[in-house]
Amino acid sequence: MSERIPCIMEGCKATILQITADRTGGYCMPCYQRMKRKEREEFIKKNRKDVNLYANITDLVEILKIMHKPKKCNPLENYAKYEKSIEEMYTSLCKEDIEKMKDYAINLIESENIEMAQDILLSIVCYTNVEIEKCLRALINKNECYPDIIFKDAPIDVRDYLIGQVSKGSDTLSLNHMLRALAWIGDAKVVDLFYQWKKNPPKWRNKLYVPPEEYSLEAGWELTEEGKRRNLFFEDCYAIEKKNPLVDEPVLFLQTEDKKCEWCGEALVNLVSFDLTNSFFEFMNLNGNRLNIATCPMCNCYEPIYTDIDTNGATYWSKLNIKPQYLCDTTNEESPIYKASISMSKVKRNCYHAASEFLETTFSQIGGHPTWIQDAEYPKCPKCSKHMKFIAQIDWADIEEYGEGIYYAFICEECNIAATHYQQT
Repeated sequence: MSERIPCIMEGCKATILQITADRTGGYCMPCYQRMKRKEREEFIKKNRKDVNLYANITDLVEILKIMHKPKKCNPLENYAKYEKSIEEMYTSLCKEDIEKMKDYAINLIESENIEMAQDILLSIVCYTNVEIEKCLRALINKNECYPDIIFKDAPIDVRDYLIGQVSKGSDTLSLNHMLRALAWIGDAKVVDLFYQWKKNPPKWRNKLYVPPEEYSLEAGWELTEEGKRRNLFFEDCYAIEKKNPLVDEPVLFLQTEDKKCEWCGEALVNLVSFDLTNSFFEFMNLNGNRLNIATCPMCNCYEPIYTDIDTNGATYWSKLNIKPQYLCDTTNEESPIYKASISMSKVKRNCYHAASEFLETTFSQIGGHPTWIQDAEYPKCPKCSKHMKFIAQIDWADIEEYGEGIYYAFICEECNIAATHYQQT
């Protein structure tokens, strides 16, 4: 057996073979690696330089191109951030600059840099809500129909191309992307097509995990019994910002109720509380003084929670809630205290502004299209079985330092019932 010798690092009790000592200068491998790592870190710290890719560049389009371009990972370079975010840049573009970005996206598609082009088109559609017909044609010429939301205003020829491709019964992944894109187009022909597929399932139905007509939920609508389109979100949209609320806020957040969760016993919390007399909320078309939508943030992680409501501020635990089979035991935990340092922006924004989780924006919002982290999950009203209408969402990262996931609020105006739901990665 080969003789082992002690590591020369002070305090280390490891022993090593002579061949290892010859390679490391007498140190065991863990000590040697720690030394080398520390040397590397000190070298990087001493020699790291700040790199400003935006120096002396004032053209907004050129700045955006740099922002979108992937940066090479170099530990010796620290890339300076631009003074404005991508969101701020796109919302400040003039029509001419938007056209330049669209042309740039087409050039990227034609040069096979499709992923970067898709990021640009997603930003254009969600932040500026302008049409991108030429860009969509360039994408489908490359057999690409992702991200699906960018097809929401697609021209007739693009729509018909997608319908033709779906009819051929492509592979499952392609079918998913094309059906979602068609759902976002959502015009009369698509609605009728989804209705026909509902009545007479196509041959390729067995390739899907859900019926084809349910893809409409991804684009925020559902089919009625008569085969018509029913939208599941409001077009009016206001961001919820991280700032201290004023005295007379039109909507309040995370106020503790005097009622208890019947699953865990914790106090219910009003996820949102709307002053319905405020003109901001005329788009809801609700008569009354106040709308409170309560939840239990602990139990809502397991199942949607339903509450009976009216438009005078009343909210009650619904008897139609179905307790999940498994719940965490919270009996020994302190009741959480939520500090709602958030406030609704008074500036209306595009309803699709936060429709994708891949955007760099504020996800907490009133109205607009929800930001689904997973698949679209509009709760069904336990009374009428219709999908409930989305009304607000709160990104928990805006509430707690290490918070994650999004809480969603829904209503069924006809049945006077509200629901809250939760998703996370």
